[in-house]
Amino acid sequence: MPDIMRLIDDHHAMEQLADRLVATARGDFAQAATCRALMAALAERVAGHLMREADFLRGDGQRARPEFAREVAAFTEAFGHFTESWLAYLGRWSGEGRIERDRARYAGETADIMTALKLRIARENDVVYPLALRTGRIVLA
Repeated sequence: MPDIMRLIDDHHAMEQLADRLVATARGDFAQAATCRALMAALAERVAGHLMREADFLRGDGQRARPEFAREVAAFTEAFGHFTESWLAYLGRWSGEGRIERDRARYAGETADIMTALKLRIARENDVVYPLALRTGRIVLA
């Protein structure tokens, strides 16, 4: 069973990386290699976090309380597109040359996807995790 503190620590680390990436993407002198390194670090964090979440979000529907099941459905409806958009972003900007050639577009798309990530994190922190804790889907360790 996932530990809420580990999930919250993930969120904190992802938000810090997202902030650094947005600032770096907008910077006039930042190297594309630095952007790619931050993207890779964030991608690794996001992937690990999504795996930790998958068990309690999509776990045994039989044991999920109705209020938790409803919130997960609403959360999925609101943020279901995030993973697809995230993977498209990573693929589109996988090369340093592409980042260098179209820096303004890269900076804009980076800001957009990081905003989506932060909105998802806020919903998890404010609604999903407290409800998961109350319904026994995650533990406080």
